[in-house]
Amino acid sequence: MNRINLLGEVRETLISAGFYVSELCSIRPIGFDLVTRRDNSLLIIKVLTNVDAMTENVAEELRTLSILLKACPLLIGERNSQGLLQNNVVYDRFGIKAITPITLKNHLLEGIPLQVYAAPGGFYVNLDQDKIKNLRKEQDLSIGAFARSLKVSRRTIQMYEEGMNTTVEVALRIEDILGGDITTQIEILNPQIKKKEIHQKTPKVQRFQKFQAEIFSILKQVGYKVIPLERAPFQAVSQDKREILLTCVDRYDKRLIRKAQVVGSISNITEKHAVIIPDKDVTKTNIEGTPIIAKRELKKVRAPEEIIDLIIARLYDRDK
Repeated sequence: MNRINLLGEVRETLISAGFYVSELCSIRPIGFDLVTRRDNSLLIIKVLTNVDAMTENVAEELRTLSILLKACPLLIGERNSQGLLQNNVVYDRFGIKAITPITLKNHLLEGIPLQVYAAPGGFYVNLDQDKIKNLRKEQDLSIGAFARSLKVSRRTIQMYEEGMNTTVEVALRIEDILGGDITTQIEILNPQIKKKEIHQKTPKVQRFQKFQAEIFSILKQVGYKVIPLERAPFQAVSQDKREILLTCVDRYDKRLIRKAQVVGSISNITEKHAVIIPDKDVTKTNIEGTPIIAKRELKKVRAPEEIIDLIIARLYDRDK
């Protein structure tokens, strides 16, 4: 299946599962394809036929954006360099969970839990250490007796009860002996990446055009922390103590209209404010519903809340 068809299948699955789905982020360079939300679950999704086509730099930016938006990054594809991916198995690509479209459908529409993940050497599961310990004690099995039944060392049993993972085959043997499910589910709908895990490799402001770097500098003076992005329809995420601002700083041309549509769609899904700051003064207050703030206006701002006030006023103007 080609990537366009894969995207259509993924989108259809998400909508059927009750997710609100953004417009397709087709503006190059592309770091992700869709942003989608259901209740408190926010996903940022990249779709590739071959998941190994995701580079480390793309994965790093995807992790960065996911942390900033409190989202869960997800890679969906059909194969890797070794062949077809197995359904109902979770793979990893530079710290991003990867699954097949069928796995997504099974999990979201059929409620099939994700318990198995691929790693060098085969397929593994995470063990529920407390459940193993409790089931063993309920059956009055000593660590030694349990180890003999499983044909492993006492130390291995102790490590299982301390949280060590194991292969699918060993997990099935443990369940046969203890008579219960002893694996934990793999979570793909809630953020798992911690802030301390983020690599501080965000692109340098110097990589951007001169007027973009100038806008970033003004935003910093106003009180925002600016995190530049190279593979999103917005050039930065601007953050103060209370607000996240999807910040599109780009040339005012026909291409910006399409970009404004996508940024506005992502803004609605993520429930974050978005703003367009063009390279020239314009009379419009918004493009496709996404508020515009001119550089001359930005220079008059003295605090982040003043920018939010301008954005809200222009959203109100749009709705009149």
